[in-house]
Amino acid sequence: MVELDVILENMERLSARQWQQMILMMIPAVLVGSQMGAMVFLGADIGRRCKLPREEELVKKCNRSWGLRQTMLLVPWNANDNQLDTCQRFDLDGTEECSYWWNDSSVPINVTNSRRENLTTVECKNWSFEENSTFASTVVNEFGLICGESYKTHLAQSFFMLGVLIGCTLWGQVSDRFGRKLAILASALTGGFFAVAVSFANSYALFVVLRSLAGSCIFPVFMSCYVMAAEIVPPQYRVRAGQTCQAMFAAGFCLLALYGYLVRVWRKLQLLLSLPLLGMVTYYWIVFESPRWLISRGRYEDAGRVVRKLVKGAEEMEEVVNLDNIAKGTISENQESEQAGKKYGPLDLLKTPNLRARSLKMFYCWLVCACVYYGLTLNSAELGGDPFLNLFLSGVVEIPAVFLCIPVIERWGRRPSLSASLIMAGIACTAMLFVPPELLWLNVILSMMGKFAISAAFGAAYIYTTELYPTPVRNVGIGVCSSFARVGGIVSPFVAMLSSVEEALPYCVFGAMSIIGGLLALTLPEVLGIRLPETLEEGETFGMDQKSPFQVVAKKIFGAKEEDQKRENSSKKIYEPVANRVLE
Repeated sequence: MVELDVILENMERLSARQWQQMILMMIPAVLVGSQMGAMVFLGADIGRRCKLPREEELVKKCNRSWGLRQTMLLVPWNANDNQLDTCQRFDLDGTEECSYWWNDSSVPINVTNSRRENLTTVECKNWSFEENSTFASTVVNEFGLICGESYKTHLAQSFFMLGVLIGCTLWGQVSDRFGRKLAILASALTGGFFAVAVSFANSYALFVVLRSLAGSCIFPVFMSCYVMAAEIVPPQYRVRAGQTCQAMFAAGFCLLALYGYLVRVWRKLQLLLSLPLLGMVTYYWIVFESPRWLISRGRYEDAGRVVRKLVKGAEEMEEVVNLDNIAKGTISENQESEQAGKKYGPLDLLKTPNLRARSLKMFYCWLVCACVYYGLTLNSAELGGDPFLNLFLSGVVEIPAVFLCIPVIERWGRRPSLSASLIMAGIACTAMLFVPPELLWLNVILSMMGKFAISAAFGAAYIYTTELYPTPVRNVGIGVCSSFARVGGIVSPFVAMLSSVEEALPYCVFGAMSIIGGLLALTLPEVLGIRLPETLEEGETFGMDQKSPFQVVAKKIFGAKEEDQKRENSSKKIYEPVANRVLE
């Protein structure tokens, strides 16, 4: 069996061609990141006031201009928001005399004016949007997603994330069957086509459908590039390559903030974000196929050709010579063990009690990571202050979090790192409940702290999951966990809708979810410095000798039973030598 890692392991540094391919894999991550957060600006709210049905006729007839005094006569006062209502108006139709609207300006008008006391209210159907608003045009004002229809903004984002969930499954099959390169090209061009079409949508329904189709193709571009980047570098660089991809994904939010600042019309912004995806057609000529995938498909001659381009001096390596000999039929490749291997599916994660409990906890942690991650990102523009700066900072704080999580989990372990990150994110979100809106700077800091922590948790969860599952179901486990992350992305906009009930309620929910996830993570086994399970039987018994912090506390309070003491002694024999080596 030809092992590509044997060829790559001897490399002290990446070759120029590997750097070139790595950079090409990072560019789509930025483009995909900007698309994933685009709804922050596409669906931004625009300042508005309720409009009188015959307002233009009235203004023309009376030869006056409409101002604040007239608006105060038209709409009631919203005590909850401490401002004039934008969804209700008094039952007036504009047939009143000019003197009703433009009375003596020396007489003050206030919310308790006698003219307003006996009037009934009706729903506002027409609005006048502020000309000096932060955004010139969004889907909110163009498709009327206002007041009772405002939930449709969040619904559109949920459908987009549903498209991502479906697309990851479909394009994952394409990537495994037809190759990474084809999957990247086909998904980028298809997604780019739908994303460009979004900018020409003339109805809300068409906007949702096209954007969902775009989501089903665009995020899989990132997934395929992530896999490709990991497959063309030596094993010792694999984690760094993956984390760099995630950092570039975060950089996409920074790019989105810049584009949003420069382009305030949603159609032009969507077009600006989408056209670069079509430019990825050039990857057909400049990107290599993954040699690891070529070997797995028995295309040894093609694999040897790619390896020679990527690795300097590959011609003299024994493994590369073997590729040539297999291609020529000089020697045969023994794939008997692969063919005889049993195929495992998602249900295998739930068949045995310990593996099932472990899987359910990880599913929840991944769901929480995605839900809070996208929730904080999409809500960054609603914190107050400059929405472009808020989103930019939201992307910036994620980059150091992604890289810092690697040394932290290597030193302190996977379990405490994941748990602490989730609990820190939960505390930051919950703390926002007690900060008054006027302390804008403190709300922004807490939101950024939450984003930093949840980004670190996301990185730790990915590495932790790859080591927690036994080898036969490791890929299946990661795939199912990733699907739960997409479910978290679907749920996130609905949690954000709770702000209509209470402004800080979404952060309360995000905080509670994160803290529960952090506590659940403490009940998982630690894997740092321990041989990973190779079979399902080992996976079932793996970590049973370890005690969670809750068990340790319970033992201190209630005392240890004789059976627990035996288990502890057994655990010390197994894990103390490993722990000592790690500390050394």
